[in-house]
Amino acid sequence: MSATRPRPSDDAEPSVPRRPVPGRGVVVARDVPVDASVAFAWVADLRTHPRFIPLTRMATPATRGPEVGDRVTMVSGPLVDRTGRGFRDRMVVESLVRPSTTTGRRGSTRVRKEGPVLLGDAGFVVVPQSADRCRVVWWEDAYLAGPLPRRVSAPLVGIALRWMMRVSLRRLGLLLTR
Repeated sequence: MSATRPRPSDDAEPSVPRRPVPGRGVVVARDVPVDASVAFAWVADLRTHPRFIPLTRMATPATRGPEVGDRVTMVSGPLVDRTGRGFRDRMVVESLVRPSTTTGRRGSTRVRKEGPVLLGDAGFVVVPQSADRCRVVWWEDAYLAGPLPRRVSAPLVGIALRWMMRVSLRRLGLLLTR
């Protein structure tokens, strides 16, 4: 029997998985010295991700910020800056709830990864702490589309994700403090 975590509805209080399924989920958090709406604008809008996520470029042109149902393709890899080539990560925005510092409401966004390399879910939760400080929580529950089974590939993917997510949130924090 596989353990699954319930997905929050779009109306529910945004949440991050309390404890990812062992061996599958990765959660990384960082406090940043900006209002939650500013941090949320950066993490929810996939157009900004190449500015703080290493070795990643957006392959799908986008002229506006994200909306539920948007489909986006990112390309990642060690040569993506020089050649534009890497592995494609197709995603669909499934939920988007903006934060409110005045009411203390958390913001959240969730995407579903549709391959061809990675499958699973990922998202951000932005927790207001004060008028000029918030916590950004990035979570991913991703695994290889094949040929290895999820129980084998998810922990391997998690190793790479944890490194990339820590580096990315550190870079985001530096960008937002400037």
